[in-house]
Amino acid sequence: MISDIEFALSEFNFQFAYKDLQKIDLYIKRILLLNTRFNLISNSNSNFNAILNLHVIDSLLGLPTIKEINPSEILDVGSGAGFPGIILAIFDTSRKYYLLERSKKKSTFLKMIKLELDLENVKILEYEIEREKKKYEFITIRAFRNMNEYALVLKNLLKDGGLIMAYKGKFDKINLEVSQIKDLFSKIEVKSLNPKLSVDRNLVLLYK
Repeated sequence: MISDIEFALSEFNFQFAYKDLQKIDLYIKRILLLNTRFNLISNSNSNFNAILNLHVIDSLLGLPTIKEINPSEILDVGSGAGFPGIILAIFDTSRKYYLLERSKKKSTFLKMIKLELDLENVKILEYEIEREKKKYEFITIRAFRNMNEYALVLKNLLKDGGLIMAYKGKFDKINLEVSQIKDLFSKIEVKSLNPKLSVDRNLVLLYK
């Protein structure tokens, strides 16, 4: 399984150490083992290669943007099973990642995996987004929901000049969602993710 991870990361030109491969391997196996108990991912994607390609690689494709902006801390909203927060934290150890997850089940899983993977740069926040008072330079969200449902709430958690990075799907749907929130932000940018992906994936960058 580690060889599959190494091949996938190499195909997308990611830099990694062997310990990163070991952590990803363990992380995916824990998801598979505990998925039914914690309701982490869709059962239709509950196999090793699906998690690797649909979740791990997809999460990592946001890392170049993070490194370009270079915030000191990141808030990952609605972390769920840990995508993208856990994945980014494994490969980006110099930055602090706050993973906000309101579900007790999922936040319990996140706390377990943080300890098992020894992710000292991760802190789990278990509550509703409305309770968060801290301001952040950079917020990530990887949700199927319409951006209109969370754009204003997240904007209020941004520092001046801050940025929300939303992982999204098809470009046509993104255009419709962007038209509904364009007046909230000073600038909105859409970045197409790697063309090697088997599905249409984009990053939407919302600047305060």
